[in-house]
Amino acid sequence: MPIVTILALTTASFVSIKGYRVLATLFAVSLGAGPLETGVLFAVWGLIPFLLSVYAGRLADRFDNRLLMYCGLSGFAVSLALPYVVPNMAALYLSAALGGLTSMVFVVASQNLVGVLSSPERRTRDFSYYSLGESAASVGGPVLVGIYIDAFRHPATFLLLSLIIASCVVLLFARRRIIPNTVVQGQRKVTRNAKDLLALPALRNALIANGVVMAGLDLFSLYMPIYTHELGFSATTIGMIIGAFGAAAFITRLAIPPFTARWGEHTMIAGALALSAIVFVALPFTTQPLLLGLASFLLGLGLGCGQPLTMILSFNAAPPSRAAEAIAMRLAVSYGAHVVIPPVFGAIGAALGIAPIFWTCAILLGGGSVLMRRRS
Repeated sequence: MPIVTILALTTASFVSIKGYRVLATLFAVSLGAGPLETGVLFAVWGLIPFLLSVYAGRLADRFDNRLLMYCGLSGFAVSLALPYVVPNMAALYLSAALGGLTSMVFVVASQNLVGVLSSPERRTRDFSYYSLGESAASVGGPVLVGIYIDAFRHPATFLLLSLIIASCVVLLFARRRIIPNTVVQGQRKVTRNAKDLLALPALRNALIANGVVMAGLDLFSLYMPIYTHELGFSATTIGMIIGAFGAAAFITRLAIPPFTARWGEHTMIAGALALSAIVFVALPFTTQPLLLGLASFLLGLGLGCGQPLTMILSFNAAPPSRAAEAIAMRLAVSYGAHVVIPPVFGAIGAALGIAPIFWTCAILLGGGSVLMRRRS
């Protein structure tokens, strides 16, 4: 089935995407970068996708999704190889810029294919499977990166992640005949304006929820490695702590279909954000590996359900001929968070330390929980 191949490709590619964030952070720290420089690195990752993701969504609505997947995967493999060839901060910044753009192109096309190839009755289940693959990669990516860094150092780990993506290109080529090259038969000559979609209340709610969730995810994925590195943990230990987040996200995403059927998406997101806010308050007081692993697990339970729920809400809120554009708008919010959140909070961290970052994030998540509860 085409959907099985797409899910296999996305799961394998997310191993490199999730591993990259941990690897890039630890490599930047090893090169002497502080919180601000590391924050700017992830702003570079998000800037170009933030500007172009809506246009990528329009392309996915109208043209060859399979070709977009080829371009995205091939470019991402090249971006991951750059720090292996030239292991310095300049190459890391260039890798972030190219990797952010190309991974975004692949994600837009693959998410659109999952949505379009799924019937309305199966869509929540198929997006849950997509998210389960991402969760599995959130465990495998950081753990693999941590072990490989300790064994072979940072540049060789970039090469490993690049080879994983290259294998995805080979799989896509081998299975190219069963993946539709064009799956949307919408009108091609139509004036498209993002304001038309933003006028839809359901889509606005999904974008707001996604922005708050992404703020929490960004700050966790960026500052948990920095915090645990400051505590003197090995790369393997750091990878396992972060991997606990992915394990919890995998578990919570299994429960999405029955839980949303009972309580609804907005209520579920509100509860998840409240749990995450409590954990962020406690993080600066937690210094033991096992307790940090537990905190990471609880954050995975809280934030792990946010992305698939907002993905489902975004797809369902849009007209059928503009579903990929709505997904891309959600991604634009995500990448906008990558641009704004890391450098802003990096400046806070450079001036005041890590603890105020976690506490400010807790306030943001708590406010988002109250807002989503009212939306429900």
